[in-house]
Amino acid sequence: MRESILLMNFKDKKQLKGIQMTAFLLKLKIRMVEEKDFLQPLGYLAGVEGIEPSDEVFLGEAPEHEILVFAGVPDAKLQRMLAEMRKNGIKKVDHKAILTPTNVHWNTIELYEELDKEHQAIQKGQQAHEGSSPEENA
Repeated sequence: MRESILLMNFKDKKQLKGIQMTAFLLKLKIRMVEEKDFLQPLGYLAGVEGIEPSDEVFLGEAPEHEILVFAGVPDAKLQRMLAEMRKNGIKKVDHKAILTPTNVHWNTIELYEELDKEHQAIQKGQQAHEGSSPEENA
């Protein structure tokens, strides 16, 4: 498996172009995942050996947000990619993940549901923290 980034559901052309240019500079392969492939295992989409494709074709409603998955990218390069995206003013992607042994067999929809739960929990935690007084945080 080559160091790559899977991109799903990107509609903002400026954001997409920025991510593609940054990935190109870091020699990361970009794979645009089409909606019809949202039921394929992430590992298959990333080119992981031994992971077979699914016969299913996604016909449902696409997730609301963009999804970015780093596959086989060393931590230092991943951190550099994220730093370059921030530095260049590329719109933040809230639903991002690293391909792991746990999620390698998941499809885009399963990953999105998990990432969305995490994102909502973080948002609630930040709102609770912002709404509390300093004494409550001690």
